[in-house]
Amino acid sequence: MITGYKNLPKEVQKFIPDYEYLIYDISRYTDEEIKGEAQLRILLTIFRDIFIKDNKGLQESIYRAVAYLQELDDRETGIEYFETFIRYIFSARSNLTKRDVEEIIEEIEKSYPEGSEVIMTIIERYREEGLIKGMEKGIERGMEKGIELGENRKKIEVAKNLLKINLPIEQIIDVTGLTKKEMEKLIEESIN
Repeated sequence: MITGYKNLPKEVQKFIPDYEYLIYDISRYTDEEIKGEAQLRILLTIFRDIFIKDNKGLQESIYRAVAYLQELDDRETGIEYFETFIRYIFSARSNLTKRDVEEIIEEIEKSYPEGSEVIMTIIERYREEGLIKGMEKGIERGMEKGIELGENRKKIEVAKNLLKINLPIEQIIDVTGLTKKEMEKLIEESIN
């Protein structure tokens, strides 16, 4: 708070913010205690659960949020809100596995068909950008098992794609299992 703010003329006060914040710990609120419009309930539920629930618990929160979305009268707004919601989840929770995502898609297809198309589009976009870490880890595990020459070509293709989106080299090495020397050779080839 600014000392003497209340003594300033009203015309001046409107141009000077009088900072005051209320901070709430929503982690202790139950679903029944979270009330309000659908968008507010979705927001508070996900903010509450995103970092404290395991993947299964987060899935349940997503399903609950989808049910809230169906309360919206404007379907177009609901789809836009759903897209933002899913982007946030995939960005904040990099440990979702491919199976977790498949289960989420299956459930959304049943209860919110409009949202299943959106989620598939987002997943494809994130795959291209290399942002779904859980899926990358699945690729990494698959690559660790396959040492054949064909598997190595796949690693190199994945590495090339990740280089295109400017993923740090250390992360590409972690995801693909390529050696630093192999990555240096790949970078040199891509320059020439």
